[in-house]
Amino acid sequence: MLEVEAKFRSSDNDTVIDALRKLGAEKLSEETVEDLYFRHFSRDFGSTDEVVRLRKYRDSVELTYKGPRMTSSSNKAREEVSMTVSDALSASRILERLGFSELMTVRKRRVSYLIDKLRVDVDEVEGLGQFVELELITEDVAKAEKLLESARNELPLGDEVKETYLEMLINRRS
Repeated sequence: MLEVEAKFRSSDNDTVIDALRKLGAEKLSEETVEDLYFRHFSRDFGSTDEVVRLRKYRDSVELTYKGPRMTSSSNKAREEVSMTVSDALSASRILERLGFSELMTVRKRRVSYLIDKLRVDVDEVEGLGQFVELELITEDVAKAEKLLESARNELPLGDEVKETYLEMLINRRS
């Protein structure tokens, strides 16, 4: 499956949430999310544009591999393979035994909504500010892009951001 997404700055997440409610979006969750990113000693994920991430939610843990970004008209599309794991510490230890080491943690307060098949994540990212992500998991990139464009026109979104939260935090450190 492919993840097709677009990310935007938000000047006011409450305004975005009000617009989502008016559109009849279904609220999925509201929680703190912690994303632990890994690097590997023999593979530079910055060069290959790949990601290995352990995401901790309130009630679950997810291990994800994201492949390199693909060319898409204006959105970011990439392969995404995820699985739920029962124990974050054990998953982290397995990764470390395989040569991975912790790179950085991204923390965010996330409120997630669903409009049709489109997931809308309204984020307050520690150290970065407010953002809105539009995301669809699909095999039909063209159809996904039409749905993302429609949502762009209906929601009060700021400037589009091409960088991931991890890239923004790494660049901020430099």
